[in-house]
Amino acid sequence: MKKSLMVFVVCLLAAGMLFAAGAREKEDVYHLRASTNLADTGTVGKALQYFVDEINEVSDGRILATANFGSELGGQREQVEMMRTGSLEMVAASPPSVLSAFVPQLLALNIPYLFEDEAQFAEVLEAMEDEISQLLEPFNIVTIGGQNMGFRHVLIAPRPVYSPDDFRGLNMRGPNPVYVEMFERLGASGVTTDWTDVYTSLQTGVIDGMEASPDMIYSMRFHEQAQYLSKTFHIAAAVYYSFNKEWLESLPADLYEIVVDTARKAAAYQNEIDLQAQQDSLQKMMDEGVKVNEVDDLSEFADLTAPMVESFRERGPEWADFIDKILAAR
Repeated sequence: MKKSLMVFVVCLLAAGMLFAAGAREKEDVYHLRASTNLADTGTVGKALQYFVDEINEVSDGRILATANFGSELGGQREQVEMMRTGSLEMVAASPPSVLSAFVPQLLALNIPYLFEDEAQFAEVLEAMEDEISQLLEPFNIVTIGGQNMGFRHVLIAPRPVYSPDDFRGLNMRGPNPVYVEMFERLGASGVTTDWTDVYTSLQTGVIDGMEASPDMIYSMRFHEQAQYLSKTFHIAAAVYYSFNKEWLESLPADLYEIVVDTARKAAAYQNEIDLQAQQDSLQKMMDEGVKVNEVDDLSEFADLTAPMVESFRERGPEWADFIDKILAAR
């Protein structure tokens, strides 16, 4: 009887230890739900999938990472709010287009014709990472891994653009006030349209044109609704991996390091593949019938928008300070 009781107690203790170990194992799994409003076929989407796959492998199952693409979870603003409140852990978000809702001077990253080429822009994004992250910290956001999405051009349905005069009478989509002001200075009417509404807005004639990098245009199939692409090189756009600060700081030190290192690794991967992707997407659009043209003189466009640097500096000392830091990082 005593022997049977002892066996029972041993089995009970063993079961308890297994249950406790299982509970600890379950508690040690962190979920990383990531999202982007861009397609999985574009360079940001490919880098996000790379990030998720790498996290799952390197963390050895201690982080379970998943990704959503396009408008699966709503627009970029909705996704950022989900990240801030904990329904997502990370969003690949544009500082000017959506994070400027919390820190308005982030719009200055979109001032036209600030950067000479993609390499310079990528260097500025890296140099500005800590500054942007510090500005967003009070809003429960940490930014890591700036990604260059290429210089942007205009895609227009009615006619090509060769000079600023060709913008007259056109309604051009702009994602934020910088783009709207840029188009108005160039002679068009700037219209704010959500990214997920661009295709139907072109289709129905609500807008005459939009602008983005070739890879972004092609991945979203916007060129199906407009046949002219004019190479204006007006703005270089970017996203950062934007994390829920509370979640990121809740990670054990080794997992925190894995997430940060992998975010930077994925950003470097995106920056590496982006330039070739822009060229490939431009060629694919041409093969599908889009008419691509150079403008007559880029300096005309740059001269008309040059006053925007000072007009945004005059918005306040925080604007002037942020713009000065961008210019110093070039």
